[in-house]
Formats: sequence, C-alpha cells, structure tokens
Amino acid sequence: MFTYTTRKDGRLMKKVTINGKPKYLYSDDPKDLEKQYIETKHLSYSGTQLLNDNIKLKDFAEKWIEFNSSNKEYRTIQEYKFLINNYILPVLGYKKIKDIKLYDIKELMKKMENIPTTAKKTLQIIKRILNDAVDNDITIKNVAQNVKGPKITKNERLPLTLEEDNMLLSSGNKYAPFFLFMRYTGMRKEEIVPITINDIDLKNKTISINKAVTFIHNKPVLKDTKNNRSRIVPLLDIIYDLVKNLIETTIKENRTLLFVKETDKKMLTDVAIRRHLESLLNDLNKNKNENESKIKFTCHQLRHSYCTMLYYADVKIKKAQELMGHASADMVYNIYTHLDEKRENAEDLINNYIKKLSN
Repeated sequence: MFTYTTRKDGRLMKKVTINGKPKYLYSDDPKDLEKQYIETKHLSYSGTQLLNDNIKLKDFAEKWIEFNSSNKEYRTIQEYKFLINNYILPVLGYKKIKDIKLYDIKELMKKMENIPTTAKKTLQIIKRILNDAVDNDITIKNVAQNVKGPKITKNERLPLTLEEDNMLLSSGNKYAPFFLFMRYTGMRKEEIVPITINDIDLKNKTISINKAVTFIHNKPVLKDTKNNRSRIVPLLDIIYDLVKNLIETTIKENRTLLFVKETDKKMLTDVAIRRHLESLLNDLNKNKNENESKIKFTCHQLRHSYCTMLYYADVKIKKAQELMGHASADMVYNIYTHLDEKRENAEDLINNYIKKLSN
C-alpha cells in the first residue's frame, strides 16, 4: 500500500531516498504523488550509477528489490529477499552481470534440483532481474531467458470427504467454529481474522468481506482485501445457528471481533490459527485406531471444498469467482474443469452416442 504524509497545509508529501540523499515529493492528489514516486525511483534505478557495465549482480539486485517492492504484499517482498539472498547471491552475487553465462544459470538450477518449487521461483526472479538489466543497457542479453524451470508434479488438492465434513460439523472442539466458518463461506483465514459482527447480516443471511490482514512476524496487520475488492457471500443455513450463537457471545463479551485469542481477546495470530487447527485435528482423530487413516486437512483445503461445493451446486464459474474473491476466473475454471473430467465417463458417453446414431 502506498503511504505518504499529510502536511499541515493540506499538501501530501512523500520522502524518497536517491543515492543516499533524501528528496521530497509534493502533490494534492494521492495518485499523482504515487506516480511521481514511481517515476523518481525509476530514474534512480536506471541512473548513471547503474549504467556502469561493471556492476555486480548483488548491487543491481538490491536496487531491484527496492524498486519492485512498491505496492507489493509484505509476504511477496519477503519471498523476493529470501530467494535472492539465499539462492541467487551466494552463487551469482559477486559476478558482473555482463559476465554471467548460460551455464551459470543451469548450474544453479542443478544445485536446486531437490527443491523444484523453490528452484522455479528463483529462476523466475533471475529472469526478471536480468530483463531489467537488459532494459537498462547493463548487459546485451538475458542469458536465463530460455532456461526452463524444473517440472513440478502437483499433489491433487482434495476437498473434504463426506465423512470428514460430518465429523467437522459434529465436532465439539472449541476451535471448530472458525474452521466451519471457513469451510462454508470459502473465506481466506486472512479475511476471517478481522471479521466483526457488523459484517454479518443475519436478517438477509449475508456476510460482507471488506477487509483482511497480513501476518507480519506472526502478528495480524489490517489491510485491504486481496485484489482490493469487497464482496458479499451468503450465510448458509448449515452454519446459521452457529454464527448466530457466535454473535450473541461476542455481544455479551462486549467486543466486535467474531474470533479472538483467548488470552487478550485480540485478533488471532498466524501461530494461533495453526495451533487451533492442530487441536481440532487431534480431537477428530482421537478415537481412530492405528489401522485407520487419520483425518488431515489444511485451511486451503477447506476453501477448496467450498469451491467444489459451488461446482456441484451448479453455480456458474463467474459467480463462483466472485464468491471466492479471485481476480480472474482461471483458478475456479481449473477446478471446475478438473471436476468435469472426473464426473464424465467418456466411454459411456461415446457408446450412448453411437447407439443413438444406429437407432
């Protein structure tokens, strides 16, 4: 999120550091101020200091992170820093960008072959950094451009089974309401943490999702929803009484947050949610013997279960995208397509079609 200072005279001010020296930008319009900021940073980024053909990847990568952190999620920025500092710089950091060769990139990928997902993300960042180096005339060619990342076999994300759903619904675990809320609203945990009783309309059976949190060093910090889009989801009958009771308890305790930490009644932390899920799963599995498979699911699986439910309820892809809070329909489309493939029996369809033709 772009931040700035409002002066006493009403003007907006943004401080930016160029080559170690502070520079102050002013405007009456936040969008104009942000535009000035980006342009100023770009001029610094592509300035004469970086146009030295002897610049090392380490120095350029530091500028790259600084320039590409604007308006990015905290976790995204931390991922950039982690991958660059732990994988790219130890191998390529002290090489001059113009001296980096194709085999350097391939050698790095070889070293990371046992962590293919991380390797693929690392390669994507290398390509972006070197593309910017080409654009700034530091090197002639992006030697990583045609390097292919490792193939990743994704484990199929499965929705909860009917048995798991029923066990979750009947659970007496004190933390179950949080995960039932997630299961039957499709909300992200970052969207549930800040939800208040004012966001729930019992009369019209709707829930307004208009804010979220990001976890910085485990602590929740308020932010806009993902993609900066508010949405309304239905409060389904299956959890209506549960939510009504939660609201009544919340009012009695003279607070507005629906879910809170037991210790100080503040927003749940990331660690607290993980521990609550562990407690719930331990309860669900306590009566299972050694030969029975244990119930195990993640927060994301609960959200996936909601999307699967939308599919079987014949909710259209565009509406499902809206309810899930996705910027595009791609993710929902992939889930729906996969479920279509599982649902259809191609052999029966073809045989039935042939029978019709022969009659």
